[in-house]
Amino acid sequence: MNIYTVSFEDPLIISINQELVKIVAFKTQEHGNIKFGVEAPRSINVHREEIYNAIKEKQQAPTIID
Repeated sequence: MNIYTVSFEDPLIISINQELVKIVAFKTQEHGNIKFGVEAPRSINVHREEIYNAIKEKQQAPTIID
């Protein structure tokens, strides 16, 4: 895993399959919490980790045919 340090509200721009994705961290009113904004082309799916894992589990589950 790579770790990058950027200031709040400064974009981190990464390339995925030659498509640019912008990620921005924002402070919130709640102490110690932050939010992330993600700007990506529609061709790239963006999910939180638990949603991504649920999708992967569903794809790997055996299909039952009646």
